[in-house]
Amino acid sequence: MSVVELDEHCVLYMRENPTSTNTQLSCMLALLKAYVPESYLLMSECQRILGPPDPIHGGPPFEQRMEPFTIFIRISNPNPGHVQVCMINQESAQKAVKVMADSGIPRSDTVKNIMFSLCGAQAEPHVLQLIKDLLTKREMVEKRKEKFSRLVEDILKHESFNEALSVLESASIKFREIATFPQTASRLCYIAKQPSDYVIAEEWANEAIDRAPDSSCIADTLGQVYKNRLLRLGEGPEEIMRMADEAFTAFEDVERIADNEEPLQMDTEGTFNNRGLFGFLQVAKIAFEKLRDQTHKDFLIQNRIMEVEAKFEFFEWYLTYSKPDETTLEPDYFWKDVALCYKHYTTEAAADSTSFPGLLDCLNQGLFRSRGKRAGFREEKKSGLDLEKIQRELKKDYEENVDDVQVAERYILSNIILSNRMPDSPQLASVEELQTIILRFLATERSHRSPEFYLLVLLLWLFPEEQPPVLQDEDDEKVEQAPTDGQPGQLPLDLGSDPDLRQYVTFMEEAYERSGYEQYLQSRYLLPLFFLGEGSGLSKWIHKSRLDAIVEQTVDAMLAGENNPTDSEKQSLIEHMWRNGDVWQLPEIQNILRLVREEDIKELVCAGWWKENVEPEDPTLSATLIFLGFNIKGPAPFIVRVPHVNND
Repeated sequence: MSVVELDEHCVLYMRENPTSTNTQLSCMLALLKAYVPESYLLMSECQRILGPPDPIHGGPPFEQRMEPFTIFIRISNPNPGHVQVCMINQESAQKAVKVMADSGIPRSDTVKNIMFSLCGAQAEPHVLQLIKDLLTKREMVEKRKEKFSRLVEDILKHESFNEALSVLESASIKFREIATFPQTASRLCYIAKQPSDYVIAEEWANEAIDRAPDSSCIADTLGQVYKNRLLRLGEGPEEIMRMADEAFTAFEDVERIADNEEPLQMDTEGTFNNRGLFGFLQVAKIAFEKLRDQTHKDFLIQNRIMEVEAKFEFFEWYLTYSKPDETTLEPDYFWKDVALCYKHYTTEAAADSTSFPGLLDCLNQGLFRSRGKRAGFREEKKSGLDLEKIQRELKKDYEENVDDVQVAERYILSNIILSNRMPDSPQLASVEELQTIILRFLATERSHRSPEFYLLVLLLWLFPEEQPPVLQDEDDEKVEQAPTDGQPGQLPLDLGSDPDLRQYVTFMEEAYERSGYEQYLQSRYLLPLFFLGEGSGLSKWIHKSRLDAIVEQTVDAMLAGENNPTDSEKQSLIEHMWRNGDVWQLPEIQNILRLVREEDIKELVCAGWWKENVEPEDPTLSATLIFLGFNIKGPAPFIVRVPHVNND
């Protein structure tokens, strides 16, 4: 019998025997394999669906009972007594699911059959996980999650909203301890239903919260319901304010829960859930834009400006210091909503911020991948004159607030930033002047400053051009004491002269944990902020934007012969160069970065990190080039391996 004839035979059998147990079991196996490719059922579960007589009681073999579907089924025995049954491959399963639907056996009926045939009073963990994957697992498409699982999407497409909701309702009732089923039902009601049903969506969202009160991802759904209701239905100042207040409260709950979540509790793959903070800003933006009367807008600003400013500050450093992973950026709308909300409530442009992270980001402005450009803002590259003006203002601010460490940090950083754009500026303070400012604060507190403070310490003292004599203390206690002669104390001047710079690396790591950055940035890629370059003084610290500009120019040259290359093509090429390490082979980058010796860099990193990341399994295979970068946690060496050539 040919495959075509066999297919026709199976289809005919399925249509004539839609309720037979072997048809039902083959439909379940097909649905599982089509939507959860690694899925399987145990033979004992299959026999339960087929019913008596079981082969051990004299019944016919499983293969015989499954005719005419047997040829599409694979049986394996990876563990003794653990026989697994599944469809032979996903392609056959997907075809079978389509045939099932055409034969009057819809996907919704089959998934309900799985729930009620395989799950008694207590579902087996692996079966419950299969059902969760079928109904709630959203696939990543172009670095963004689909709105619903593939099965739910197909039920919406090929059946109806009511059938999709019915499946989720059945799962919610059947598995009363699982919060993701009512959560998905809620999302379905406000996203997929036309028009959206916010009342039912709110009920399901609250049901999900009752089941998982300590999950920020579950709590977020209620905030999303309220936010979307405000956006779509809010009319008139009183209703807008009422709806906004409900959404504000919901997102504040999300933020509170997220702050207390342990990594194992997180539904965001170990990453801090920022949706409470972001949702709050989105609601603030929507409410402001929907209000027409300036009096009502002023009232809203008065009540919410402090929270908006605090959340803007959070995202400013969050996006300056990190990104989701080494090649992925936040969605373009992310910074757009944050910056526009901040502008509404403060009248200030985010691009003009002179906070510490704002200064770090200002050199990115104008680049293809800058957050402002990706948000669609008109953004120009800051000139040397612009940066001189910023430095003058921060110098004046520091001179009026000499005891404010954060003002001092910003002033020092403004000089390093200016030196990257205008290294010959007459306004630049000398390294010695900036060291003196730092030493004033170190004299009163060495070990409990911010990560930003210790970043500046390391930038100002690492790899000096000259090696002046170092003050030798008789014992460690004298190092800890503040100077008593009115003169600033002296830090060790290089790695070789004193171990204290390694101690400041430790202080920076501890400050990173203490500041909360470790909690909020866990599992995210920490962006390099500066690299050690070939210059001198402040100019030896190369801002990451200078590397990005070289990579961008290289990619533009690569695409010059293409016919109307798209932004996505350019983005993809840039990501490819970073991911493959091609950037380190560019002569323009090698010419501005300084190679670091192993003996110098070993002093900055722990031995375990060095052994894991630097020492090759076979040192004869490649040579190691080391470029030194710094992120907000501390030194971040970049290891580049190149083949040995002529034993060199």
